[in-house]
Amino acid sequence: MSNIQNSTQVNNNLEMYINENKELNAIVKKIFRDIDPDGFLGKILSISGWNGIRNRLAAVFLEHAMTGKFPEMANLNLVTDLVSVENKLRHFTPAGGNRAFLLAFYAKMSLIHIKMKSDSRELTPLIIKDEHIEFMKLSKAKSVRIDWLMLQLIQFEQFLGQERLYGLLKNETRYASLFSLLSRDEQTQMMNNFLAYGASINDPEIFTSDVSTQ
Repeated sequence: MSNIQNSTQVNNNLEMYINENKELNAIVKKIFRDIDPDGFLGKILSISGWNGIRNRLAAVFLEHAMTGKFPEMANLNLVTDLVSVENKLRHFTPAGGNRAFLLAFYAKMSLIHIKMKSDSRELTPLIIKDEHIEFMKLSKAKSVRIDWLMLQLIQFEQFLGQERLYGLLKNETRYASLFSLLSRDEQTQMMNNFLAYGASINDPEIFTSDVSTQ
């Protein structure tokens, strides 16, 4: 989802992917009956576009996480906060990417799972605050992997504090130096969070390739 953009080729690929996944196909046809009662994917994709497909599916999976059931219709109110985060970060990442939305979806889904646990006292939810987005104003270039950059900033702010992190970023302190300021336990927690996020979005490249310039 992270690099999908609107185009005829993308629509064709997406239609093929949905057709190959029977469960997803059934969900798409059900929640887009207002677009085409017959569930013709070509028409649904053409009219809704990628963002329309993405937003409805995200809303459906969020509701499923909360209730254990797939709804008959997508409640788009469930993704307004996700779209808001995406809009706030749009100036800091190239157009057409979906990684800001992806991180917001992951954060909301993780919060739902934490709330449903009987004992969540030791779990810290991933919350994207406006203060985190303000850090991006110190960046000199747009980031393709805005989700990973935000995930780093959120955790550094948690461990180092907002004022201290802002000062370090303003002085152009590099990631390695920031990481070295954390305790061993904080470093372990941060890496575990990276592993969990990377696994959840199927993005192993961050661990196997140099993406520092992205």
